[in-house]
Amino acid sequence: MLPADFKILVVDDHPLFRQGVRFFLESIPEITLVKEAGNGIEALKILTEDTIHIVLLDLQMPVMDGVELTQQIKAQFPTVKVLVLTSFAGWEKVYPSLQAGADGYLLKDASPDRLSAAIQAVMTGGHYFEPQVTAALLNLLQQEETDQHGLNAEELSQREMEVLSLITEGLGNKEIAARLFISEKTVKTHVANILGKLQVKSRTQAALYASKMGWFESK
Repeated sequence: MLPADFKILVVDDHPLFRQGVRFFLESIPEITLVKEAGNGIEALKILTEDTIHIVLLDLQMPVMDGVELTQQIKAQFPTVKVLVLTSFAGWEKVYPSLQAGADGYLLKDASPDRLSAAIQAVMTGGHYFEPQVTAALLNLLQQEETDQHGLNAEELSQREMEVLSLITEGLGNKEIAARLFISEKTVKTHVANILGKLQVKSRTQAALYASKMGWFESK
């Protein structure tokens, strides 16, 4: 369930696309405000003037692209969630957006139901991966990154592996706590330990790394 007085900012340099997304979002009862911006500079100005819960942004934009905007949002407004809306063009920018701290991403041709599911996922502390986007990203990850980490699954504790498995399913801390019958505070501790051991900055990157290594493929 979305928080009360839920506000979204749609950032894209194509007015027709912004308006189409906005019309759909305004049909969701829990959403009380949908704002628009044509580039990253405009988006940052809106974020300083109003409380925004989630930013839906494109990667290819003039003035400031989506990767740089994500970095700025996470640095200046760390509680704001970022959901990337991308197309098949420019895959090389999708992974950098995750490194910048994006909480999820989906394709621009996604159905309204899928967009709604993605918003719900990131707002409950989880993440959202389009399956075909994930597959493409995994193929793009450089081998040197694996060499840099060089981590075996055995280096994580059994509980950390359980938590990481649920992270890869897109669950937030509260949902993980309920599933494992532990406190949310304990989950946060496990997540912090997982990020440290994997040498990644976010749970999204941790999930992507686990997928790349095939740790939970048998599930």
